[in-house]
Amino acid sequence: MSGYLPPAFLEDTLKSVSANVTHIYPNGTIEIIHRKSYYSGLVPNLGFNIAMIVIWSIILGAETLSLYFKQYWFSITFICAALLEIVGYAGRVWSHFNLYARSAYLMQMICLTIAPVFTMAGMYYQLAKLIEIYSHKFSILPSPVLYSQIFIFCDIVSLVVQAAGGGISGGAVKRDKSVKPGEHVFIAGLSIQVATMSIFLFLWCHFAYLVFYKSRMDHLGLKGFKTHFKISQICSVSQEDIDYMYREKFAPLRNDTTSKARHLSFKWFAWAFTVSVCCIFVRCAYRLAELVDGFKGFIITHEVYFIILDAVMISFATVIMLVIFPGIAFNGREVNIPITRGRTDPELDQSEDPEGQSSSSAMSEKSGGPEDKTTELEEKKSIFKKIFNNPFKK
Repeated sequence: MSGYLPPAFLEDTLKSVSANVTHIYPNGTIEIIHRKSYYSGLVPNLGFNIAMIVIWSIILGAETLSLYFKQYWFSITFICAALLEIVGYAGRVWSHFNLYARSAYLMQMICLTIAPVFTMAGMYYQLAKLIEIYSHKFSILPSPVLYSQIFIFCDIVSLVVQAAGGGISGGAVKRDKSVKPGEHVFIAGLSIQVATMSIFLFLWCHFAYLVFYKSRMDHLGLKGFKTHFKISQICSVSQEDIDYMYREKFAPLRNDTTSKARHLSFKWFAWAFTVSVCCIFVRCAYRLAELVDGFKGFIITHEVYFIILDAVMISFATVIMLVIFPGIAFNGREVNIPITRGRTDPELDQSEDPEGQSSSSAMSEKSGGPEDKTTELEEKKSIFKKIFNNPFKK
C-alpha cells in the first residue's frame, strides 16, 4: 500500500508504522509492507527486561569484585555470562520498541541462549575442587582433573554448536529464509548441554552421597542396603565427627572457625551448589523444550514461561553462588587448591616405604652408580611434568 502524507504529519506517522516502512520518498510518499513480527505476536515486557538489565549489571559488578578472592576461572566465566545476559536483555528492550529489528532479535536469542554455558563452565570446576578438599577416594572417575577436562570440553562443544546455530539462524533471518536449519543446530547444541549436565548431576549426587551420607554410615559401622534407611541415626552424626575420614591436608580449611562468614560459606556450599546446578538444569531443559516446540510455538510466544523458567532460574542460580561464594568458602586469598591427578591423594603417593628406600640405597651402593645419573633422571621427570602440567590449576 502507498499514500501521500504531508511533511508535518510524517513524524507521527512514522512512529506508528516505522516497523513496516521499507522506503520513504523525498516528496513524503511512503511505501509500506506488512511483515510478521520475529516474536510471532509476543511483545517483550519492557519493565521486566529493564529490571533484568539492572539486576545483571549489579551481578556483573559483584563478579568483577570477586576477582579479589583469586577464583579466576570461576569469576571470569561468570563475568562472561553476566555480560551476555545484559546484552540479551538489552536486545529484548530494543525489541519492545521495534518487533521487526533483526539485530535486536538476534541479540536476545543468541546471547540469552549461550550465557549459561559459561556459568556451567565455572560450576564444573568446583566439583574437582571439592574432591581435592575431601579426598580423591570419593571420585568415581580415575582422577579429579578429569571432571574439569571432560565437562569443560563438552561445554565448549555445546557452545560452538549453539553459536553455529545462532549464526545460521541469523543468516537466514537477514535473507528472509527459513530458520529451521539453524533451529535444528541450536537444538543439537542444547541437547549436548542438557545431556552433559545430566551426567554431571549424577556424578555430583554420587560424590555427595559418598562424602556426606556413606561416610556417616561407615563411621557408625552400618552395612547393607537396609541400613541406608536409618536416616535419623545417620543424620545424627555431625560433620566434625566424620572429618577424620577426609583428606588431612585440608582439615584446617574444613574446620576453620576463625571467620564466621568463611565457616558458614563452606558449611552450606554443597547445598548452594546443588540448588544452583538444578536451577541451571531446569533453565536448559526449558530452552530445549522451547526450541523443539518451534520459534512460533506456544512456549516461545508466552513470555511468562521465559520469565519463570529462564530469567528467574539463571539469575537465582548466579546469586546463590555469589552469596555462598567459593572464594570465601575455600579461603581463596590464602589457600591454593590445585586440581591433581590419580585415584589417591598426592601426599599419599609421595610417601615411600622406609624399607624400600634402604634396599634401593643398598643396591645403589653395590652397583657403584654415580649420583649424577639419579639427579639427571629427576631433572628429566621434572621437565616432563612441566610440559604436561595441569592447565586447570587455580
